[in-house]
Amino acid sequence: MAGALPAIHDTGEGAPLLLLHAFPLDASQWDHQVAALSGRYRCLRPDYWGCGSSVPPHGEASLDAYAAAVVRALDALEIDRFHLVGASMGGYVAFGLLRLAPERVLSLVLANTRATADNDEVRTARLSLADTVEREESVESIVEPNVQRLLGEHGRHEVHVTDPMRGRIRRCTPAGVAHCARAMAARPDSTSMLSAISAPTLVIAGRADEVVPRADIDALAAAIPGARMVTLGCGHLCNLEYPPLFTEETRRFLESVPLVAA
Repeated sequence: MAGALPAIHDTGEGAPLLLLHAFPLDASQWDHQVAALSGRYRCLRPDYWGCGSSVPPHGEASLDAYAAAVVRALDALEIDRFHLVGASMGGYVAFGLLRLAPERVLSLVLANTRATADNDEVRTARLSLADTVEREESVESIVEPNVQRLLGEHGRHEVHVTDPMRGRIRRCTPAGVAHCARAMAARPDSTSMLSAISAPTLVIAGRADEVVPRADIDALAAAIPGARMVTLGCGHLCNLEYPPLFTEETRRFLESVPLVAA
């Protein structure tokens, strides 16, 4: 099981576009973007271990280990270079990919994420959540709190946003949620690597994000050479709350990346 690869959903044709999902969701988080972009990009969406279609988690809870498994899965698909989009936890995984294989990243979109490691309070809360879902053998206790916490005021009152989000959380197993939480709690601080990122970068923030402080996102954007910053009027999951705006910003950015890089 140590060498198990994550499931990767593969849709469309064109330049590879790797989309890394947030916690506690699965790769279907990107359905809106796939529908809009798969005519031009090959949209690749891995599920974290224990989430969506992936095998159960195994071994040490580490986002860098997951990033390495994603790279092996891409190798199996004979995909070398790719555009990279990471939302929240997906951004943390993106930093792992950049540590491992920065030369393979054509461009980078970081949405509602940060480079810093967890502080003691957040780390303790993550570990407590992991223990809770394992003890209860269910993710049900985290469904409604995350719908409320991860969406802004607009999204919380849109059934077409909240109902699919509940389903995405329920497609994660207790073991998968616990493994994600422990991996995030153990992740390293990535701040020191930001100045070395050479791929064109777009940073997306939510004006009503209650999870990642705006100061952290501003610092992230400022530390990456040439990074462009966009703010949308939503909560922590911009691509779900305002999918057309998020998709359009991402599309325009991808189209601005020089063709010589693709």
